Amino acid sequence: MLKKYLEQQQANLKQMGQRQQQLNQQAANEERRLQLLTEHISGMERSYQMKSALGLQNLASMKTVLHDMQQQQQHKTQAAYAELQQQQQVCQKQVAYSKGIEAVIHNREFTAQQKQQKAEQQQADEIAMQLFQLKLRKPA
Repeated sequence: MLKKYLEQQQANLKQMGQRQQQLNQQAANEERRLQLLTEHISGMERSYQMKSALGLQNLASMKTVLHDMQQQQQHKTQAAYAELQQQQQVCQKQVAYSKGIEAVIHNREFTAQQKQQKAEQQQADEIAMQLFQLKLRKPA
């Protein structure tokens, strides 16, 4: 019964690991988006050579919007990494829990094996004692 429970916990761990991989990919995607947005903002400053006041005003407005987007993307990236870290902690706890169950199973099996060996040894000792007593009763 405990082995079945262990199998269930290991299946849970596998699902958690898959979720962790998804979150890792999501965090990497958010990081990439942030990097691309940052590169785009940096590139805008170099590529636009505005000569008119209206063009400069539009560029400033666009930069403001892009900086806001960048800040939002930073928050999304931080949230993705925080969720990933939380999932990693959950996975670590699940691994420890599964290892604990494995240790309990191993200890129970070891104890049962020792009991069986002790019983077999007692039985062998009894047989040896009975044979010894039979030899003592028989005249030589």
